[in-house]
Amino acid sequence: MNYGFRNSLIFSILFTTVTIMMSTTFVQGNVSFGQAVDLIPIQTGNATLDNGLPVFYDCIDEKIDESKGVEVDLYFEKEPTKHEVTMCYNEVFIDNSDVQSSNDNSERSDIERFNSLFGFTG
Repeated sequence: MNYGFRNSLIFSILFTTVTIMMSTTFVQGNVSFGQAVDLIPIQTGNATLDNGLPVFYDCIDEKIDESKGVEVDLYFEKEPTKHEVTMCYNEVFIDNSDVQSSNDNSERSDIERFNSLFGFTG
């Protein structure tokens, strides 16, 4: 008799715990706690990066605005897709670095251009 009571008590506690965990997860599953914050001034010491990042962020905002209603997932009405980020990166950093390097009249490799964009020194 004591053995049956102990098993039912363990089952009740286990069932209650699992039920509470599932209901908590189910209720809070769609809640997001992140908030938008203002960007601080960028001062990396690399002029190309300092000037390019605000343009990059603006480009992403424009791409998000242009794609509203296109995506099925509502998440992407406020957040960029991987494709949008890649397009902005190429427009701001890659295309502009080609223009800058042609203005410098220097033949730099892609690695040297990448390193100069992101402040790496060799």
